[in-house]
Amino acid sequence: RTVMWRCLRLAEASEAGAGEELNVLKIVDGEDKRYVNVDLSTSKGLVHAKELNLASSGVPDVIISGDMHGTLELFNNLNRARVFAVFRNPIERAISKYYADLASDPDVAGMTLTQYVRQGGHRVQNNYLTRHLSGRYGGKLEVFHLDVAREFLRRKFVVGLARDLPATTNLFTHVYGWNNTAAIMGMDNAEQCYQTIFNALTDSSPPSVDEGSEGWKLLVSQNWFDLKLYEYAEYLFQQQIDQLKKKGSLKLKATA
Repeated sequence: RTVMWRCLRLAEASEAGAGEELNVLKIVDGEDKRYVNVDLSTSKGLVHAKELNLASSGVPDVIISGDMHGTLELFNNLNRARVFAVFRNPIERAISKYYADLASDPDVAGMTLTQYVRQGGHRVQNNYLTRHLSGRYGGKLEVFHLDVAREFLRRKFVVGLARDLPATTNLFTHVYGWNNTAAIMGMDNAEQCYQTIFNALTDSSPPSVDEGSEGWKLLVSQNWFDLKLYEYAEYLFQQQIDQLKKKGSLKLKATA
């Protein structure tokens, strides 16, 4: 997301316009980003954006919201959505949440990872992505829900991977034509800007736990469906990279 606003100067419709909603869409040039005066973080905000025909207006360059299914309601057969997302290994994601909760939630402060998984309740990630894509937010997951999530991913998403942000950025900018938008905005040093951000991310190592430890095994058990879905996301990512290479549009190699 930092790449989009800092390097490409894309105008985003997101939660950034909260408190600035009007009955007319406009782009606000903020200090650190360009954004549309809507709030897509709430159901009310999504309804308001739909009333203003946000998706067909041509005002935002990109639409961002945590409510994916609600956001898709902004689109129709004449204005189809092409979703993009950057996927992270679900175990790495769950471990990062564990460390974040340790630092911010007094109820789990001092817990080992094993204790956290066993006693953390709703805090512990349980196949979050499979549930989100399949619509099965509660209850037991079945292979059917994994199949639904895989198909939704295949049909709707341009897939990026957190472990290969350079290739992901190249993929997204080529598919959506964002480099052209950046050129229009006078951003002629986008590639250098990307590298600065990637270097900063590389310098900050994510937290980890010993693979094969009891806590790690418990997380794997909790996120089995997400691990299978992530494997499919890796396959789709490589497939999309290869398709652009065949067209001669992409020269950056995805890492294994």
